[in-house]
Amino acid sequence: MMQITARKDHRETTAGRPRGTRWGAVSVFVCLAYGAAWVLLWPAVQTSADLADPVGSPGAYIATVAMMFTPGLAALLVAVMLQRHRGKALLAELGLTGFFTRQGWRFAGAGIAGAAVLVLGSWGLGLLLGWVQLDPERSVARELIIRVTGEQPPMPMALLALLQLVNLPIGIAITAIAATGEEIGWRGWLLPKLLPLGTGWALSLSGAIWGLWHAPAILLGLNYEQRDPLGIIMMTIGCVGAGVLIGWLRLASGSLLPCVLAHAALNSFATYQSILFPPFDQRLVGPLAITGWIVMTVLIVTGVLRATRLRQRRDSERGSHEIRNTEASQ
Repeated sequence: MMQITARKDHRETTAGRPRGTRWGAVSVFVCLAYGAAWVLLWPAVQTSADLADPVGSPGAYIATVAMMFTPGLAALLVAVMLQRHRGKALLAELGLTGFFTRQGWRFAGAGIAGAAVLVLGSWGLGLLLGWVQLDPERSVARELIIRVTGEQPPMPMALLALLQLVNLPIGIAITAIAATGEEIGWRGWLLPKLLPLGTGWALSLSGAIWGLWHAPAILLGLNYEQRDPLGIIMMTIGCVGAGVLIGWLRLASGSLLPCVLAHAALNSFATYQSILFPPFDQRLVGPLAITGWIVMTVLIVTGVLRATRLRQRRDSERGSHEIRNTEASQ
């Protein structure tokens, strides 16, 4: 199913143009997205700001949120200035046609559920391996509340975590605004441009480009507090896996909506670890850390095996149908 949909998407996005990857446009897009990200975060890098401490580095935190819109703006500039698209052609080029469809909403639900499985699975594996402990009363969030207010939390942290679940849909909706800025660039514009390389290569390469784009934020302590090339490599590995899963939603549904909501859900779910766990090594546990890599590998392998079985069954049914038609004609 994934291969068939990918071919359909490729025909739609390359209609009226020569087939093949347009590396010139891709290169300009990458340079714009990367350049804008570095421009926004360079002052924070120079002052060694800490994204792990949003209270102490509010400017760096705001710049990081603004950074999420740079891929979409880069895609818009390339589509308008370089490719000369306007109107409906521009919306199609950015992956914004067919956004709110029944198919899109159906896969959006699958994307949100998949994000929950990835986050919970990474935490569960970390608990199983003893790399993290479930103790809300010693959590990072509790320490932050005491630091900011100078007082103890007004309720047990476990109860606070449960109450936060009520606000989860609102959190996903708000996070989706910034996630849209990223997804227009990565899965709306870039992924279809790489499909001539083959579906697997397109998903992996777009994920790698997405991961390396995070480099200035990683140097500020995002996700791992590993402020060096190792942190950038880890982020790239995590984004390749996540990019394959989120990109598959784009190819299977023909809509960008599942990508936006899956991305937003992944970011929203991951914030709960600050309420549930004491400080731990974030290189080991988390959706984009080592335990997350394991869960993503399981999800990807399961999806590939299922797609292979479906294709084999479809080919077998087609072969049987052709044999029956041949016998009937004889």
